[in-house]
Amino acid sequence: MKNPDYDQLISPSRRNLMKFAGVGALGAAAGLAACSDSASASAPATAAAAKVTAPAVNPDGIAIMSANENPYGPSPMAVEAMSKELNNLNRYAYPLTQAFAEKVAAREGVLPEQVLVTNGSSPILAAFSDYVNVKGGEIVTSAITYEGVPRVAEQAGTKVVYMPLTQDLGYDLEAISAAIGPNTGAVYICNPNNPTGRTIEPAKLKAFIEDASAKVPVFIDEAYMDMADDYPAGVMSEFVSAGKPVIVARTFSKIYAMAGQRLGYGIMPADMAMAMRKTGRLSSVNHLGLVAGMASLDDKAYFDDMRLKMIKGREKLIAMANDLGRPYAPNPQGNFIYMDLGMNNQEFADKMLEKGVKVVGSRWADKPEWTRICVGLDHEIEKCHAAAKEILTAI
Repeated sequence: MKNPDYDQLISPSRRNLMKFAGVGALGAAAGLAACSDSASASAPATAAAAKVTAPAVNPDGIAIMSANENPYGPSPMAVEAMSKELNNLNRYAYPLTQAFAEKVAAREGVLPEQVLVTNGSSPILAAFSDYVNVKGGEIVTSAITYEGVPRVAEQAGTKVVYMPLTQDLGYDLEAISAAIGPNTGAVYICNPNNPTGRTIEPAKLKAFIEDASAKVPVFIDEAYMDMADDYPAGVMSEFVSAGKPVIVARTFSKIYAMAGQRLGYGIMPADMAMAMRKTGRLSSVNHLGLVAGMASLDDKAYFDDMRLKMIKGREKLIAMANDLGRPYAPNPQGNFIYMDLGMNNQEFADKMLEKGVKVVGSRWADKPEWTRICVGLDHEIEKCHAAAKEILTAI
């Protein structure tokens, strides 16, 4: 059964859109069907095995090793779907947003009203921070993790409790559990963690969520789970399906190579999604991103190919760190490694940029001599390796 409040927020927008366009009820239905089917119609099954067109190689350009992007390019089905939708960009994407939410809901085993669709997953992290701030309470998380939730929370005046990592740079779930108290409003976990790349063993994470969600909402950021060895065992959607106060967020910026198009979603309890949706700040999702996202979800061959490419790229970064003789967070599972430089990370970043390689500088204050380096194209990894060797052997 659909939530009537959800229908009031979604369906009227679609009807109003068609009314403003000057079409009647039959035209509106036809228009909605055309929009909703546009991605699938432009993505024939035969395209699934099509070869991804890699971005043009410029050996003299800056090697981007800082942004955790997918350097290999989007799904050819997504590219084709977007190219066929260009003439429809004068329309708001409300019908496509609904169609995408329904597709995700079927995939995740939840109701469409439990799916919050946004431009990338960052707006969901920010909206959740605002949600906790309104409800009241502190956010408990890790000392070194992705800043999306804690940064926005602190800007709004919410207290964030940072628990130290373990000695091997993993999550200390026992410490996080112990920190949950009467003043706690939520817990945030990024798995695999950014920047360390460490994952939590699925059984341990499930036990933690089962316990913690009985006390407070638990946010699981799965931006990099698609490329982890634990995928799909490490996916935590089952808790949302079971009605727990758990939020799982995903982005299309990583494995689906849509960092420049911006699409993401979160699944969560329907009332929580409604509270975030009612603000109006998350209502306008980019049209081509939705089209590309729907096509990407259908392109299983692309997904499997990207998993292999990301893992291979990650292995090259590990080999680089080993060759440089530098420690790194063990068993990384994202599209990056977290490496001990033995020198100030901002100074290292400045020197690397002089050699045409962009890496992260002073971002995580707890580790001023560590940096995160992400997967790039082969020539970028080689350029990064050579530059880092020259710089680090000089210290």
